This record gives sequence, C-alpha cells and structure tokens, in this order.
Amino acid sequence: MHPLPPSQKNRLFARAQRGAVILLVLVTVFLAAFLMSRFIQRAGLELLADARAADATRLRVEAYSALEVTLAVLADFRAIDTRLYSPAQGWAEPLQYAGYEPAGNKRVEISFEDESAKVSWPNADQATLQLLLEQAGLERRDAEQASDALLVWSRPDYSPLASGNDARNYERGELPHQPPLRALESWQELAAVRSVREYFYDEFGQPNARWHWLAANASLFAFNTVNLNAASPAALSVAGLSLSQTSSLQNYFAAGLGAGVGRYFRSAAEAESITGAASLPGKLGAHVQILRIHVTVYDGAAVYRLSAVVVPPGEVAGRSAVSPHNPPTPAKPSPTLSAKKLDYPFRILEIQEEVNSDGPRLTPLL
Repeated sequence: MHPLPPSQKNRLFARAQRGAVILLVLVTVFLAAFLMSRFIQRAGLELLADARAADATRLRVEAYSALEVTLAVLADFRAIDTRLYSPAQGWAEPLQYAGYEPAGNKRVEISFEDESAKVSWPNADQATLQLLLEQAGLERRDAEQASDALLVWSRPDYSPLASGNDARNYERGELPHQPPLRALESWQELAAVRSVREYFYDEFGQPNARWHWLAANASLFAFNTVNLNAASPAALSVAGLSLSQTSSLQNYFAAGLGAGVGRYFRSAAEAESITGAASLPGKLGAHVQILRIHVTVYDGAAVYRLSAVVVPPGEVAGRSAVSPHNPPTPAKPSPTLSAKKLDYPFRILEIQEEVNSDGPRLTPLL
C-alpha cells in the first residue's frame, strides 16, 4: 500500500477539521436550543402562576364582597320573616335585590344549596342510614351491612350488628389504622371504611354514580329537621313521606313555578293539606338551618369560585350530632382578638375557594 502524498494528507486533515467544527457548531446550536426551550417553558409556567395568583387576589376581593352583600340580604329577609324558608321568599337573586354591581367587566353569579334539605348524616341512626343506602341503589342486605360499618366508623358508643364490622378488624388490614369515631368530615372518607368502599368506588378507585348520588342527597352537617321546601324525593322518603305524598309536594311547587309564583311553606303543618296527611313526620320542617352559598366571579378567562356554609342565628346546627338539648359548643375566642364582640348575623362553618380548575381549598371554621 503506497503512502499518500503530503498534499492529499493536508486536504484530508483540513476536511476533518472542518467536519469537527461543523459538528461542534451543531452540538452547540442544539444545546442552546434545548436550554432556550426549557427556559421558555419554565418562564411560561412562572408567568402562568403569577397570572393565576394575580387573578386570585383580584377576584377574591370581588367574591367576598358579593358574599357579604348576600349575607346582608339574607339577614334582611330573616329580620322581616323571622326565618329563612326558601329562595321563593325573594332572596334568590340577592345581588340584583341589593343593586350590587361588580367592578370593571366582572360578572358575579350567586346560587344556593340548602344543606338542611338533605338527610343529616351525623344525626342518622342505623335504620335511617340503611334506608338512605337502599335509596342509593344498594340491596337491603348490603345496605344493612354498610350502615352498620359506617356507625362503627363514626360512633364511639356503637356496638356492631355483624362481627365482620368489628373495629378491631381495621388493625389487621394491609394498612393498619383505626376508625376515627367521629362523623365523616368529607365524602372521600368513604374510601377508608370497610364493607362500604366497594359500593361507592369503581375498579380504578374513582367515585362512582352511587357516591355522587349520596353526596347530593345527604349532608355532612348536623341539623334536626329536613326542609321540605327544597328537599329531594330521597330525603322526603327517608324522612317518612310516601311516594304519593312526595309527588303531591313536587306537583305543588311545580305548579307555582309554571304560574310564575314561588311557593313555600312556613311550617310543616301547612303542607298537610297538600300531602293529605293528618300530620307529617317530626323529621320534617320548613325552614333553612344550614345554607351553602356559591359565589362565582368571571373576568374574561379567569374564574374564581367561593363556597361558604353558614348557619342563621338561633338555629341548632353544626358539624357533630346536635339536638335542642345538646346545642353545638361555640368556638372559644382567640386571646389575640379584641374583647369587643362581633355581632355577625351568621355563623360560618366552612369556606372553600377555587381559582379556575386548580381544585378547592378548604377552610373549616368550626
């Protein structure tokens, strides 16, 4: 094999040098492009976070202003009519009633959810829970088993009907734990209750239709009577009304809406002539004991949601089981606060806040 002449060696060496330089330039450009894209991505996320924080601050003020106006309107109606019975009293559109106008181009919507129109979960006994679970779609035997397990989970003085629901069985699970022996604080807690979770969660661990039905027809708050002015058919049935009586009530309210007249009762006795009953069950009432107020503020693409659970003054209601002889214990005032008493017209149990779709932030106050 003949050696290459010096001139050809020089040309090959020059080509190799040029190729190395081109490769180095390409690697540098690629690295710079990669770093630039990561920088832009990170900067975009930070800008988005800053924008959402700014939206939250800006819309939060509007939401709380609208909530205060709503509470003031409710206080006015309560002062006139003694109690809150139904939005048909005239407080369905509180901002319009008060002449409230949001600042700028914002739009504010108010809606109400009467928690006392549902079945009070903390005050329910085994028979009530079983009937409610049957309404949710469980077979009678399964509903009896599940209601028994739920009371083992939440009542310190409850003795299980079935040995399989013994509280000591929790210590033998894959993740050993103990029942909290207090009322449910969220519906997600059902996932931890033995003999219950399989009925309310699918194979992927997500809440199923029964879970959503239960959350819509039962309340985690305690109160004495179901407000028949807003009660669902399931709540009326659990309270003791027959199917025909429930239908009569629904037809009565629907006829009023069709005529453009909001109908409501001021006492359960007023509904006796509609249902045809000589007297209605004691579990039925006609006034609001716990009210959830939803405030939604829109400003372009930004959406801020605020949900507050309030109790009108004088109502016996709270988070734990209550009765006229066992009212909820008021919270002790903070020693750092002024000694002056704040004469606020409602007791606030809970506040949830949500910006866009980031999920709720819960602020329990009792």
